Amino acid sequence: MAFWKEGEEKEKAIESALESFTFLEKQIQGKKFFSGDDNIIGYLDLVMGWIPLWLNVMEEVGGMKLDDPQKFPSLHEWAQNFIQIPLIKDCLPPRDELVNYFNFAVNYNRSMAAAKQ
Repeated sequence: MAFWKEGEEKEKAIESALESFTFLEKQIQGKKFFSGDDNIIGYLDLVMGWIPLWLNVMEEVGGMKLDDPQKFPSLHEWAQNFIQIPLIKDCLPPRDELVNYFNFAVNYNRSMAAAKQ
């Protein structure tokens, strides 16, 4: 994951993530949800459901920017639609808890990598 990597590894991970977002952008264009139905979420919507909240937290903790509404407008719109579904919205963890968790994870992974050197 790009958010805890550094240097060249981080750049490669970001490039890979952006390639994936480009693919997803093409898949969601013209649709409200990946299912293709404006009223029903599908399996891929659920699989990708971490993006709306978790990605923003990972960007903050990792000091990077991946979610670009100008570059990925359909994916951004999907994310906004997805987190407004009451069942999804009610199950999202508090953002501050995610920030704390990911800060801990980054520090832990970096300290483990440093200990191996």
